[in-house]
This record gives sequence, structure tokens and C-alpha cells, in this order.
Amino acid sequence: MSALSPDDARAELERLYRETVLAHYRNPRNRSPLAAPQGRALVDNPVCGDQVRVEVKLDDGRIAEVSAVGRGCSIAVASGSVMTELVKGLDRAAAAALGSALDDLVHARPVPDDLVPELRAFARVADLPSRRRCALLAWEALDQALNEAQARP
Repeated sequence: MSALSPDDARAELERLYRETVLAHYRNPRNRSPLAAPQGRALVDNPVCGDQVRVEVKLDDGRIAEVSAVGRGCSIAVASGSVMTELVKGLDRAAAAALGSALDDLVHARPVPDDLVPELRAFARVADLPSRRRCALLAWEALDQALNEAQARP
């Protein structure tokens, strides 16, 4: 398989952005509050006013249910929606690895070649330093919600 030309690579990122980020912003998934969540967190970005609330339920150390309600820009809302779809069924370490990969991506650091397309769609954020935190808000809230859930007896 040959490598994509720079123009083709940009076109592919644009397609991923439209199909993932804009689709999740327009139709966010998993926004309903959970019944009796074990952990919850609200994280905001005071610079732009974005805000994401995440709730989680665990089952045998895995994320059984997760919801994210984002308010703000398309990147923050979409990242929360994507996050809820990707982390269901994962343990904390696997979810953290995805969040870390997104952090690397939006900071233009190397990421695994097999990074899931739903996260790769946020690659454009690397060119927008003021939006990097927007992409990471939901993942920060997930980490805090997991902390709370795991601290419960």
C-alpha cells in the first residue's frame, strides 16, 4: 500500500473531520443522565466557556455505562460523544490509553498507526492550539468520574 500524498492526506483528514466531528456535534450520543452513576465530573474550559459533564457506571472494573453532556464548541461536544462510544466496555487503563493518544494527536506528537479513525478525526485540532483543551475536556472529566467511581466502596 502506498503512502498518501500530502494533498490526499489533507483530504482524508477533512473527510474524517466531517464524518466524525461534525456528525457527533450535530447528533451527540449518550447524553442522557445515568440512573445512579457511581462517578461524575464536570470540567470546564474558562478560556472559551466549554463545559462537559461525564457520568459513569462500572461493572467488574469496566465501564458499563457512560454519558457525556457537552456545552460549547463542536470539538468539545463531539469529543465527548466519541469518547462515550469508544470507552464502553473498557477498563480504566484502556480508556486512559485512548485519552493519552488523543492528547498526543492534538499536540502533534506521534500516535500509533492503528489509532481509531474516530480519534484521528481530531488531528486538525493540532493546528488550533486554543482548541486543544476543548478536545480533551471530556477525557479529563472521564478520568475524574472514574476516580470517584473507584473510590466508592
